[in-house]
Amino acid sequence: MKIITTLLAIIFATSAYADKIQIVNPGSEEGAFRQVLTTIGKSIEHDFVQANNPVTAYSYIDGADEPIVTIWSSEWPGDKQLKSPAVNEDNLIALMTYETMMCSRDFTSLEDMAGKQIKIATWGSKPVEKFLEKLSNQTGADFIIVPFGGSGSTTKGYLAGDANTVFTITTRQSAIEEDKSTTCFAFSETGDLGFRFVDAIVTVDATKKINEKLRAVIAALSNQQEWKTKFSGTSTYVGPQHKPMFDEAVKNFSK
Repeated sequence: MKIITTLLAIIFATSAYADKIQIVNPGSEEGAFRQVLTTIGKSIEHDFVQANNPVTAYSYIDGADEPIVTIWSSEWPGDKQLKSPAVNEDNLIALMTYETMMCSRDFTSLEDMAGKQIKIATWGSKPVEKFLEKLSNQTGADFIIVPFGGSGSTTKGYLAGDANTVFTITTRQSAIEEDKSTTCFAFSETGDLGFRFVDAIVTVDATKKINEKLRAVIAALSNQQEWKTKFSGTSTYVGPQHKPMFDEAVKNFSK
């Protein structure tokens, strides 16, 4: 009861902002970013912008005339061709790290892939491409990427049969395994895959008071069982002290 009362108090406080917050989703309508942002949106007064990609999202962020909260993948600052908002100690609200996995209808281990040409559904991003090139060298597999824009569309594409192997985040495992012919066999959490995603929940043009309240909201939400269930396979780190983790991820993606 005390936890619920505290959460309700936080929700009430955050709904009383002098300025309404604009939530900008740079991900797809089905992806994890939208799930996170809509969950946060239930606790704050806001307008919601479905941008679908980081380029369109940045057009809303650049020169914004009201406070914005968004999620920014550490892949994007690592890509010098993409414009990104600053991520610093003042505006970093929280980090979410996503463990990854590989599943397939055709294979049950990484060793099974040696010498095979494999169509794999995943993100169409340079960091993922670089990771699969490295994994190809390690396993002897020849990965041909079937690119998608996010975890939601990747899952849909795999289940639709666009590819027989998929590389995605572990929050999608239950959906992927709805296909009973699928085996998920390699995981970053157990050291099989040396790649995980690190995403920053950040604000743009927000006051210190708004940032503090958003951190309180996410700290409360991330301790709820609903959040832990919905985002299983992730870890949520609240507060600016975690920025070095984001910087390290950006550095890795830039290589």
